[in-house]
Amino acid sequence: MSELELMAKVPGVKSAVLGGLDGTFLDGVRAADGEALAAEMGFVASTLNEAGEVLGVGGLATVAIASGARACLVVVRGSSVITAQVEPARALASVEKAVETSFQEWA
Repeated sequence: MSELELMAKVPGVKSAVLGGLDGTFLDGVRAADGEALAAEMGFVASTLNEAGEVLGVGGLATVAIASGARACLVVVRGSSVITAQVEPARALASVEKAVETSFQEWA
């Protein structure tokens, strides 16, 4: 099973997209516009990755973004980016924990 399929099976994950840091769309599960999401999150992840290097904290691993109803988790490993839409937003902590335990070997 691929990392994208694993992410999509985590309770609380409504959709997931796999892309590259260069914005390339690779695959999606239940995503309405995966191509646009991969492009946007590739840019955001690349920019945050560069900022982390400049600040001396190293490369980006995960970013969590939450609002009242929804949340988003961006996971970066190497040149791959998985973006998961999480609903309800309160499920974000459990999705983050699942990523920490299940995706340790993802390179």
